[in-house]
Amino acid sequence: MKNDTNTNLIKELLDSSISQLAPATLEKLRVARSNALDRQRSSSSVPVLSWIGHHGGRHASFHLSKSMTWAVAALFAACLLSGAVYWNNYTNEREINELDIAILTGDLPLHVYVD
Repeated sequence: MKNDTNTNLIKELLDSSISQLAPATLEKLRVARSNALDRQRSSSSVPVLSWIGHHGGRHASFHLSKSMTWAVAALFAACLLSGAVYWNNYTNEREINELDIAILTGDLPLHVYVD
C-alpha cells in the first residue's frame, strides 16, 4: 500500500479546522507555541557538562551547585585516569609474564636480553 501525503491538502484541512476553534483557544495555542519555541532556543546552546547539573534545563529533578558539578567532573576524570593507569600496568605485567615464561621454557634465548 502506497502512502501518498499531499502537504497542500493537509495544510488546507488544518486551515479549515482552525476556523472552527474559539478565539480563546487560538490564543492559548499561540502562547503555547511561543513558549515551546523559547524553550527550544534556550536549550539549544547548553554547555557540555550541563547534563550533570540540570539535564539541559528540562524537567530538572535536582540541581547541583557549580562547585558540585566540577567535583563530579573531577571524579569522573579521576576514574578514567585510574582505569587507564590500571590497564597500562596490566598489559605491561602480562607482557613481562609472557617473556618470563618464554625464557624459562627455552623458547627464547637468554643472551638476547643480556647487555
